[in-house]
Amino acid sequence: MSTATPGVGSLQALPPPLELVDLEHGNSIQLSLTGFEQGSTEIHPKTITPRDVRIYMQQQNLTSPPPPGTPIYKVIPVLRVYGTRIDKPSPLRYWDVSSLTLQAQLLPLLLAHRNTPLNVVLTAIGEKPTKRYSVELVG
Repeated sequence: MSTATPGVGSLQALPPPLELVDLEHGNSIQLSLTGFEQGSTEIHPKTITPRDVRIYMQQQNLTSPPPPGTPIYKVIPVLRVYGTRIDKPSPLRYWDVSSLTLQAQLLPLLLAHRNTPLNVVLTAIGEKPTKRYSVELVG
């Protein structure tokens, strides 16, 4: 089984700055979404795991691990959603979703609401690395 994320190489890098959705357990954000784009970004893990090294090696086409101390990064898919925050004032007009499960939940809804705003509440459940998000449609 491959640990690299499929299709990342075909995605364009999203322009900075990144505004990652990263809520603490139990916290929510309510958004009215009007558009989206799929892209990628480069991340630099704070704590490097064997999985991070394996993905780095695959993405860099390396056959052996890099020397200790080599900066490790990986390219991940990101879903950038555009809209407004409706539960409290925010200057942001987009949010970047790196969670693959949240991307899988949001994308079909965004596709079905291409011509109308999609109002959702995103709620974090759990802590990294097993954190998930619930998606609630609101009127």
